[in-house]
Amino acid sequence: MFQMCIRRLSSLSVRKPWTVKLPKRLEGGRIEKWGNYWMGVAQDYKEVSVDIAKSCRERPIKASFYLSLIGGCIYACKTNPDERDFQDKLRRYINDSAMLSEKIRNSEVDDHFRYLADCYIHGLVRRLSLGIVSLMWVDNYSKVCGVFKSRCEYLQPRYLTFHERVVDIGFLGNWWILEKKMEEFDINPDEWKESDAKKRID
Repeated sequence: MFQMCIRRLSSLSVRKPWTVKLPKRLEGGRIEKWGNYWMGVAQDYKEVSVDIAKSCRERPIKASFYLSLIGGCIYACKTNPDERDFQDKLRRYINDSAMLSEKIRNSEVDDHFRYLADCYIHGLVRRLSLGIVSLMWVDNYSKVCGVFKSRCEYLQPRYLTFHERVVDIGFLGNWWILEKKMEEFDINPDEWKESDAKKRID
């Protein structure tokens, strides 16, 4: 298959310089120079394509690795979740958690959800997209806040402590910290302690 690709690419001939017959008044002008430029670009792309096909044939394992890596990055970019996905999941999880009794709910998960909801009410939640992954983090002030501290560049969040502000990580269409919290939202670790204490009293 690689041999057929190389033969086809090699058989393509890009004539250089510009071979379209132009009127004498246009020869040596911008149109001819523009045509020569794009013919040269086509020739360069043809040579690069032939070289890539040859290297793929010589090293198939390396080529497969790079193709898989590129495909994975493209898939991660396509499935990179946005802030609307985060808001929808947070609302759904808060509603699901509200359906349970306080004796069953995990207090740490409840506090986390309340903290995120409070940050959204005050406009502190931000999304940072890195292409293949997204970070949801909490700022000090709302975007509409006009106090000096919110506008001064020297009082902005520092890079060294930025990881402390991250509240969720979005990758491959999921917000992973929210997903992890919801695995334990209906498990109250203090429930059995309270029941044991009542038994001892009785």
